[in-house]
Amino acid sequence: MPLYKNAIASIQIGVEDYLSADERRKLSAVRNIFSGILLLYKEKLCDLSPAYDKELFIKIDIRPHRDKDGNITYRAAGKSKKTVHVQQIKDRFSSLGVKIDWTVFDQINKIRNDIEHYYTTTPEAAIKEILAKSFVIIKDFIYHEFLEEPIDALGEACWNELLKISDVYESEKKLCVTSLSKIDWKYKTLEKAKDLIRCPACSSDLIKTDDTGEYSIATSLICSTCGNPFSFEEVISECVTEVMYADSYIAMTDGGDPPHEICPECDEDTFVFEEECCLACGYEIAHHECMRCGCGLSLGEQHFEGFCDYCQHMYDKMMDE
Repeated sequence: MPLYKNAIASIQIGVEDYLSADERRKLSAVRNIFSGILLLYKEKLCDLSPAYDKELFIKIDIRPHRDKDGNITYRAAGKSKKTVHVQQIKDRFSSLGVKIDWTVFDQINKIRNDIEHYYTTTPEAAIKEILAKSFVIIKDFIYHEFLEEPIDALGEACWNELLKISDVYESEKKLCVTSLSKIDWKYKTLEKAKDLIRCPACSSDLIKTDDTGEYSIATSLICSTCGNPFSFEEVISECVTEVMYADSYIAMTDGGDPPHEICPECDEDTFVFEEECCLACGYEIAHHECMRCGCGLSLGEQHFEGFCDYCQHMYDKMMDE
């Protein structure tokens, strides 16, 4: 199981990178932990591959082949040594009945991507979150898919360090979730968005509040990691965008209306069509149909006070004459 050994080694090295006093190794810790998870997944695909080619299911391009006896088998196309990417792993696990909590995996992947591309320094809080969430994925996958005790696979030192980070993170996360649940978020979109709030200063998701009652953009929040106080107004647009990401992607690729747009009243990207209002300022569409031709009015046509773009143009042209 060469990939399995490489996966374990990568995770162990990642923990060593995290414990190092050298700040330059923090990013390496993130890369190694994530790489270790992917190698575990690829090893599982090898484990499920047919006996005639134990690396078949990690090959990018697989095609059917008929042998001289008329039997159908599958072979890797071409001579490329490239292996499956994340989406292919998801697709193949789905068809092979391997169950993974992809929500947590995607969260880890997004944080990793943000650290690599958007931060000039590697935020400590984000690294701890990746290690804590990775720990859950790693221990469950090793135990359920490879039938091995995670402490035996990872070694006592690596296991205990990941366990310690995970315990501290999960304990604080429970307190944060409890405090945020005391707010009446009013809208389904915001109920989801509250779980995506991150500190503007350190990017931690360990966010709590002392407020209660109905939410407002002035709702006070505080980061449990760095102590930074901020208001919901500072993060609402980013949270709504993230909640709506999948629907926005589908609308962009398959056609259709976007699920949210910039509010004409407050200029935040928080007007959610499903909620029929702006979640930041409460603005609601005043005119649904053109008073002249009866067509439906878009959000961007609201400033014409009841006319569509074409009818407003014709009215302005008539007035100019």
